[in-house]
Amino acid sequence: MASLEIEAKSIEEAIETACNQLNVPKEQLEIEVLTSGSTGIFGIVGSKKARIRATVIEEGIETASEEPAQLPADAPSEDSPLTQKEVITEAQSVLQNILTRMGLEVTLQIRQERETLYIRIEGDKSGLLIGRRGQTLDALQYLLTRIINRKGPDKIKVVLDSGDYRNRRTKYLENLALKMAEKTKQNGKPVVISPLNAHDRRIIHLTLEKDKSLKTFSRGEGPMKKMIISLAKKDLPVEPQTESEG
Repeated sequence: MASLEIEAKSIEEAIETACNQLNVPKEQLEIEVLTSGSTGIFGIVGSKKARIRATVIEEGIETASEEPAQLPADAPSEDSPLTQKEVITEAQSVLQNILTRMGLEVTLQIRQERETLYIRIEGDKSGLLIGRRGQTLDALQYLLTRIINRKGPDKIKVVLDSGDYRNRRTKYLENLALKMAEKTKQNGKPVVISPLNAHDRRIIHLTLEKDKSLKTFSRGEGPMKKMIISLAKKDLPVEPQTESEG
C-alpha cells in the first residue's frame, strides 16, 4: 500500500497535501496523526508543524490461497453499522487517545441526539485545542467524523466543543452579520467578510435570511470562501468593501 508522511501548518492542510501527492480522495486514505502541531507562544515562538502518515486504502484485493477469516457467530459484521453505545464508546476511545498523545489531561462529556454526536472537552488546557478561529478543533472534529463513519456513508455528525467555543463563535458571527448588514444599508455598498468555512458562512446567512432587503452569498473556491452581504436590489460593484473577520 502506498504511504507517506506529510508535514504542514495544520492537520487539515497535511491531509489535503497527501490527497494531492497520492492522487486519491480523502475517503481512500487512512490517516494517522503523528504530531498535531502547535502555534507556540503568541503563534510565533516555539510553533510546531502538524505531521501525519497517510496510507492508501486498497479495496477489492483478494488472495485465492487464503481462507476468509471465520468470525464468531455473535461478532458484528465489518459492514454492520455501529450501535449508539458502540459509536459513543469508539468516539471516546479515539479522541481520548489523541488528546493523551498531545499531553492533555481532559474529561469528555458525550451525548448523542439522533445522528449527531455532541462532545464537550473540559480541562485546564482545553482552550489550547481551539486554535485560531477554531481550526485545531475543526481538524479534530473532521478526523473523528471520518473514523466513526469509516464503515459506511457519513451518517454520524460530530460536533466537538472546548471551552464553550462553539456558542461564543456563533454569537460573535451573528453580531458581525448584523453589524455588517447595517453598514451595507447605510452606504448602499456590499461588504465582504474575509474567508469563512461552510459552517460559519451558514450562520451569517441564517442570521440575515429574514431581511428581504439584503442578500448574502459566497465567493471563492475551496472550503474557505468570502461571505458577501449586499442590498437585494443592488448589483455587486467591482471593488466592494472588505471587512476583516476576527
